[in-house]
Amino acid sequence: MSMMTFVLQSLYPLLPYFRTKHISMRLYAAVLMLLGFSISTLAQPQIELEPIASGFVSPLHITHPGDERLFVLERQGRVRIIDEAGDVLATPFLDIDDQIESGYQERGLLGMAFHPDYASNGYFYVSYTDNSGNSVISRFSVSADANLADPDSELIIYTATQPYSNHNGGCILFGPDGYLYISLGDGGSGGDPGDRAQNPENKLGKIHRVDVDGAEPYAIPADNPFAGAVDTLETIWSLGLRNAWRFSFDQLTGDMWIADVGQNLYEELNFEAAGDGGHNYGWRCYEGSYTFNPSGCEGEEFYTFPVYEYNHSFSTGGFSVTGGIRYRGAEFPGMYGYYLMADYVSGNWWWVRSNLAGEWEVEFLDEIEDDIAGFGEDVHGELYCADLSSGIIYKIKDACGDFAASAIVDSFYCDASPGAIDLVVVAGTAPYSFEWSDGSTTEDISGLPVGVYAVNVFDNAGCERFVEVEIAAGTLPVPTILYDGGAGTLSVETGVMWQWYLSGLPIDGATGQTLDPGGQGGDYQVEVVLDNGCTVLSDEYTLEGTSIEEGTLNVIGLYPNPATSFLQVRWSNSGEQLDWKVQDLTGSLLMSGQASGAAMLELDLNDLPQGTYFLTLQQSSNTITRSFIRQ
Repeated sequence: MSMMTFVLQSLYPLLPYFRTKHISMRLYAAVLMLLGFSISTLAQPQIELEPIASGFVSPLHITHPGDERLFVLERQGRVRIIDEAGDVLATPFLDIDDQIESGYQERGLLGMAFHPDYASNGYFYVSYTDNSGNSVISRFSVSADANLADPDSELIIYTATQPYSNHNGGCILFGPDGYLYISLGDGGSGGDPGDRAQNPENKLGKIHRVDVDGAEPYAIPADNPFAGAVDTLETIWSLGLRNAWRFSFDQLTGDMWIADVGQNLYEELNFEAAGDGGHNYGWRCYEGSYTFNPSGCEGEEFYTFPVYEYNHSFSTGGFSVTGGIRYRGAEFPGMYGYYLMADYVSGNWWWVRSNLAGEWEVEFLDEIEDDIAGFGEDVHGELYCADLSSGIIYKIKDACGDFAASAIVDSFYCDASPGAIDLVVVAGTAPYSFEWSDGSTTEDISGLPVGVYAVNVFDNAGCERFVEVEIAAGTLPVPTILYDGGAGTLSVETGVMWQWYLSGLPIDGATGQTLDPGGQGGDYQVEVVLDNGCTVLSDEYTLEGTSIEEGTLNVIGLYPNPATSFLQVRWSNSGEQLDWKVQDLTGSLLMSGQASGAAMLELDLNDLPQGTYFLTLQQSSNTITRSFIRQ
């Protein structure tokens, strides 16, 4: 037996309580497996762990009831309180050790969630394996003492029979929708021999969603993806999970992050947009994005694959993903929006985030602390983690403190009014240096076209911050032409310079804010230069002229339009001579002539190339221009 094989085999009893491994005797090369990710080399945030409490026995989850206290779950069956002063209370909040089977590392008290209306109803929920090894989700009530639960208040909400001792899942959380989400592993052994995760009529290998307020013990939410189904459990929210040990909700967006412990080769992280249930995450057909057991499986388009996965390696990966939480606190702005996750065995950590292009970015943070079995948030959104072996609760901090960078963005409107980014840097240690994605090194940049811009900001203490912003196309106001019937004038209310058009051609000398059309009907537009230097064109305004006897020429129609070989022109009142001309878009004269004593004109277009042209008709002092297409 090689030394490497001996080391791997020696690790088996130390693997976390939430998974069983069948590790190959070959140590796979250290390769970071990325799916749709761009690799970032940024050094932010710089994670460090600050011990805040110790002396716990196998802690694995941290939560809060909506106040300053922290509640810590101990696997053996107790819930302990860290009070507002940071002291660990001697008496457990809840002790149900006598009704829990915790002899095997993957069994025990595994989850806890306070009801969203806990302040009023005093309800909280726990997930545990009972003395028969089966999964139980129960509701308890707080007693008259806010630091003590009523142990006799238990109401069993949900149960599941477990065929083996491992893969119990156990995470429970209330989502932003107020419903209770329940994670159950695939039932154990290795490779899901009963194919339970893919069985829609089996509770195991799933995340379930129930309404604990709609009925007792629960109701099915009407928008559950399988509500009303006859061949699928109505409680199922998602399926195809091996052992989703920890999942969490983004407190800002409601998005769901699911860490699913792998089998032989890969650990995976799944992302689910808020409210987007019904996904099949592939186990046992796939381990991560790799085929595991294709027997009876659908095509790959049927499954949802992880947004990130890593291989089994101490140096670049791990052997049992714990999961994590997306930071939405205020104390460490450099961590804001980052999902932080850890591997229980290797002690390696990662952060994950999405950029403005909608791509996922990930950074490997190397070993920070191993034996991290669970994460949690306090009432302010600050993050904590629990070390199962040492019994220490840590606060997760950014070593660069409140050093932060943000940006004020001006949109791009036109070349005369391009975009700009005003960078705002606070805290940190001056002087700062700046590296922009466009090569700039100044604090602020301007003269920018539409696009995405990023900057790395470095302080003098070696800390780094990253800001990514988008210069968007600003919306320019479209001028509206107003008609004053009394004065017979057209006008616009905006701009500093103007050029009027009739039927698409500029009107000589018509450069004022107001135009007197002299009674001439037609389609008018005005080009306006705004006070930011941008030029915009108004919509057309059709002005009806008076009859020909009153001095206005009235074109009845052009036929056909588009035209091929000829264009027929009809107008009203044939009593006077009519002059006509055809011009191209540049104003060049191509054809001209006269018509007398007629009300119809047929133009031969065979010598004109395909394109758009303007036909101008003039009778006495009246002129009309119309466009036509030669095809």
